[in-house]
Amino acid sequence: MHRFLKGIADRSIFMQQMTRRWVLRARRWVVRTKKRIWSGIRSWFRRQLDEPTILLSTGILVFGVLVVAVAYTEIPSLRNDFFTGVFVEFNGMLFDVFVFGIIIAAFVRRMERRQECQRQQEIIDDFKKWDTDEGKLRIAGAVRRLNRLGVTSINFDGIEISNFSFPQHDIKSIRGATFYLGHWYRGSRERMKLDTVDFSDVDCRSVIFSKSNPLSGLGVDAVFAELKDCDFYYADLSGAVFKGAHLEWTTEHPDELGVWHDDEEPPAFQQIHYPPFCNAHLEGASFVDATFKNADFRDAIGILKCDFTGAKGLETCLFDDEETKHAALAMSKRTKNESS
Repeated sequence: MHRFLKGIADRSIFMQQMTRRWVLRARRWVVRTKKRIWSGIRSWFRRQLDEPTILLSTGILVFGVLVVAVAYTEIPSLRNDFFTGVFVEFNGMLFDVFVFGIIIAAFVRRMERRQECQRQQEIIDDFKKWDTDEGKLRIAGAVRRLNRLGVTSINFDGIEISNFSFPQHDIKSIRGATFYLGHWYRGSRERMKLDTVDFSDVDCRSVIFSKSNPLSGLGVDAVFAELKDCDFYYADLSGAVFKGAHLEWTTEHPDELGVWHDDEEPPAFQQIHYPPFCNAHLEGASFVDATFKNADFRDAIGILKCDFTGAKGLETCLFDDEETKHAALAMSKRTKNESS
């Protein structure tokens, strides 16, 4: 009887803990969603108010409405005589300001913004295969200008670039960008290669690094999307796609991340190695049919919430513990039907 009651108590405590976790997760989701919505609204208003015509027209409209409202409430004697005609003309002027100064100007601004985005995308297309210092600077400048225009879903399809750092070029977000869409034909988009590219602290949510390997079902050992010696420190890779990609690190990572100094009081830990996925968010990332060599997933966040179905080379990778590694290996042996 005592064991039975203890079991009920333990189950009750477990359910309370799970309920708290669900509540905290729901609360964090609400906070993140609210911040995302307000950030989008603020970004939209900032882009619109960057246009002097829209800003001036908005100021005239607000000032005119205030003048009419104050005059109408503070000078009652003028309502029936003077304001009868003035209100008609003034309201007509405010309507013109609203229509032509704000609405039409906003449409014009949108068209100009779209044309500017196309020009910056053309710069990236022109230099994405030119792996030189000038090409990197031009690509970085185009990405920054697109970010200022509120665009992060940039098309890098087929890019081949090395020794490039997104954070060092003040690029904070490439959310929704594409690097390889699974094409298989002769052309600039047939192959993508990132060699020693740094994505540290960059928002890489929903980025398509590789949509698929077009020859994966034929048993052909061909690589169309290659990432070599790339760093993702503190990057947000939630929902990122690496399907059929090859991820490789040319040097093996040390077994220990740091050393303990026992001679100090209290003992201190000094980290001397930072894995490429250190504190990177991997929730929902897809590594389906990807191949790995010497990858280091230690200190990664949400590693078991990834999809490793069909992945190869995980036995060469490092994880936080053997249990996590076995879980990833078991996941890689699942069929695609089981994962879905």
